[in-house]
Amino acid sequence: MALHHAIDIEATGVAAEYWRLTHLQADLAAGVVEVQVHGFVDEAARRAARSPLSRLHFRFPAETVMPQGSLNLAVLYAALRGTPRFEDARDA
Repeated sequence: MALHHAIDIEATGVAAEYWRLTHLQADLAAGVVEVQVHGFVDEAARRAARSPLSRLHFRFPAETVMPQGSLNLAVLYAALRGTPRFEDARDA
């Protein structure tokens, strides 16, 4: 699972178009879930084990991404699509 959405990487003239959730940390006591997504030129670059062009960090209230008390990738990607950075993203 991943997201397709072109985001220009500052001062490079290059856009990352394939974004994959790579890291996740849930702090249940604080009620937050932090995720990190890595951006690649495209899916082929990611599959070829190329280095990501960029990393973005997001923080969500646990109750919005863990409504049943468990983590689900589809819910996490939906939360990412709900952010201004990924509002026009589509599933990869």
